[in-house]
Amino acid sequence: MPDASPVTNGWSPFLDATSTGYWFLTGSETACNAAAECTLEELKTSLNDGGEGATIYTAAVGKGRDNLWIGAVDGLRVNQTIYDFETSGVKERRAG
Repeated sequence: MPDASPVTNGWSPFLDATSTGYWFLTGSETACNAAAECTLEELKTSLNDGGEGATIYTAAVGKGRDNLWIGAVDGLRVNQTIYDFETSGVKERRAG
């Protein structure tokens, strides 16, 4: 849940949810849930329990429930992969 976009009714700059906002999981793997949000660092620390590494099965992008949003997401980064959504399909590229 990144901080609010600084732009309304237009393209925003890239939002870096790794340094702002908060994170939570929907399962019971950690205490970081919808009622107890965590920073990304707190979430990563809570998952570092010596067991198997975490797996991302899905990711969702939304803006809340107040008004309808019709928009686009581009440059979605998950770990070291950036997903660019183009008219010809999704292109994957390595970050950095």
